[in-house]
Amino acid sequence: MSPMTATDTRIDQRSEVWSVVSDRLEAFKQAWESGGSPPEPAAYLPDGPPEVRRMVLVELLKFDLEFRVQRGLDRPVEDYLRDFPELATDGPPSDLLYEDFHVRRQAGRQPDPAEYYRRFPRQATDLARLLAETVPGRSVAVFGSRAPSGLAAGDRLDDFDLLALLGEGQFAKVFLARQRTMHRLVALKVSSSQGAEAQALAQLDHPNIVRVYDQRLLPDRGLQLVYMAYLPGGTLRDVLGQVLAVRPGERSGRTLLRSVDAAYSRRGEPPAPDSPARQKWAARSWPATVCALGAKLARALDHAHRQGVLHRDLKPANVLLTADGEPMLADFNVGCCSKLDGAGPSAFFGGSLAYMAPEHLEAFDPDHARSPESLDGRADIYGLAVTLWEVLTGENPFGSDRLRASWPATLTAMAERRRTGPPAEAIAAFPEGDVPGFRDALVRCLQGDPNQRPATAADMARELELCLRPETRDLVRPAPGGWRHAVVRYPLLAVYLLAIVPNVLASLFNINYNRAEIIEPWSDEAKAAFGPLILAVNAVFFPLGMSILGLAAWPVARALHRLRAGDRPAAEELTRVRRRCLQLGTWSAAVGVGCWAVAGLVWSGALRAAAGPPQQGAQAYVHLFVSLAICGLIAAAYPYFLVTYLAVRALYPALLDAGGPVAEDTPALREVGRDLSRYRAAAAAVPLVAVGLLASRGVSHPFNVAALTLAGLAGSLLAFVLEGRTRADLAALEATSLAGNFQSIGK
Repeated sequence: MSPMTATDTRIDQRSEVWSVVSDRLEAFKQAWESGGSPPEPAAYLPDGPPEVRRMVLVELLKFDLEFRVQRGLDRPVEDYLRDFPELATDGPPSDLLYEDFHVRRQAGRQPDPAEYYRRFPRQATDLARLLAETVPGRSVAVFGSRAPSGLAAGDRLDDFDLLALLGEGQFAKVFLARQRTMHRLVALKVSSSQGAEAQALAQLDHPNIVRVYDQRLLPDRGLQLVYMAYLPGGTLRDVLGQVLAVRPGERSGRTLLRSVDAAYSRRGEPPAPDSPARQKWAARSWPATVCALGAKLARALDHAHRQGVLHRDLKPANVLLTADGEPMLADFNVGCCSKLDGAGPSAFFGGSLAYMAPEHLEAFDPDHARSPESLDGRADIYGLAVTLWEVLTGENPFGSDRLRASWPATLTAMAERRRTGPPAEAIAAFPEGDVPGFRDALVRCLQGDPNQRPATAADMARELELCLRPETRDLVRPAPGGWRHAVVRYPLLAVYLLAIVPNVLASLFNINYNRAEIIEPWSDEAKAAFGPLILAVNAVFFPLGMSILGLAAWPVARALHRLRAGDRPAAEELTRVRRRCLQLGTWSAAVGVGCWAVAGLVWSGALRAAAGPPQQGAQAYVHLFVSLAICGLIAAAYPYFLVTYLAVRALYPALLDAGGPVAEDTPALREVGRDLSRYRAAAAAVPLVAVGLLASRGVSHPFNVAALTLAGLAGSLLAFVLEGRTRADLAALEATSLAGNFQSIGK
């Protein structure tokens, strides 16, 4: 047994420390099983850090308790406290007291919890929680959870021929195996534990969750076999090794594929064949690669959570990879349901603690009152965020953690450190690259308060998906300030302004054109009535049009006001409001055309009543029709493009949830795209009609028509530009709304 001489016990020294722990425990076990006199635990304690010495001591005493009770050599815990005063300083660890209770109950002694509370009053509260939450037959000794030994490639185990060792941890071995009865290759996980993993995972059917076929128990050997789909591409832990070997500026999606190919090479297999999926990964930057991995894994988590299954052990080693680089969640820790699991050396050396949310650490701390049942999917969200951060940067966002004087102290220190979120230096060093918002998304997922994280894994997935679509994210997450902020704050004013200005310009043309072509040749009575009639008609129809348009836009303005006030409308109401928002351009066009048509009839009828029939006869009505047609085209086309651009660019995104567009909005978005083509024709018709008038020589004052021609050309150009930008925004929004499960990211 080699001495342990390290001066600190950071998490990145787990392997070294675990080697010492396991060696001491193995030697102590062999000494007991040799049949000689009972070994003394003190002889097996390592030199080195007191934290490691204490941890080994507690585990040795658990073994000693078990062997002594089995052989009728009972020894009370108080004797250990006398022999090892270091344990008596703060009272014996709660898990040691529980183990004493457990082994006596297993031996049929029927221990009385009240006796333990009386003997150890300082630990009574913690011990009571442990005894209340545990189930009969569960031990807290680390050694019992170690990976089974004596198994190697070439062996046969039940129905399985073990072909190659794929991976080995402290608590399980995973083999590539051939299942004889089914004539198929499987990944066979062999462990000493007996959990409910297979039953819980068999119900999960998702393209990014490893398919678990079934399990078998071998009671005579104390083994549990869980067999699942074989994935040849290694794990994200292997990818992390590749990341650390490559300079940051040289990392890309090819780094992921090199890790996959290296997994093939380690087994003597040729590299995976090229495929469209691999080509997509290869074309991505490293931030985009990790973000895409995260979006897929978050979708998988959401599927599991909706089936009532929490993962509880998210870390790089538990994300497998296919030949195409697709990530697959594995090793759901569904059996981890009490403070006796995951809180001690097993979680530390398995690497799990480094990825746990603060409430997760508290839930498995025997000295903390938090119940494990209080955990929800937000703890998994936290673990996934830590995993993604580490794979992207090569560093855990919280750096290395150290063992403290006891496991509760270690857990408490880690939880406190994580309560404040990632440190500023880690955030500043995070390389977003071409994925804007990625850092902010992960920082939000790493908030110490679960209420500050995304509420569901689906929300996390949509946030990451938005990061991969910068155009959509720019719409849904506009920078603070700017014109869009003002539009959202004053939507009615913005809609009025864009709808009215083109109609005012059309009115000026109409007045000048009709005065020159109709009124001047008519009569003095017509000239006298023209001005008052224009004022009267405009005084009626402009306010009327504004009122109708205001009624159409009011639900949008009201919903935006409620959202700013924190009073979020129901989802069904927001869906209706978003549909109305996308129709505001059509409403503005319809109101303008309707008002111009009715106003033209009213104006011409009133003028005829005041001045009699026009002296130029039918020619006057031709000019009236032409002017109304041009004004109607202006009222339809230009307000439509201006208001629709405003709605799609600013108002509609402000009405969305945090995750962006939803599939229910897709028909309305597509309808806007179809309408754009129709109104483009109306915008192009304005200069064409004006040119036709000039060519016909049917006007006595061509200057007005020439000015209209130039204005119409400028308006058509503006409409063309707005249509292009609106279509780009629609494409960004619709692409995200259709990607509800976002399977298009890497396939």
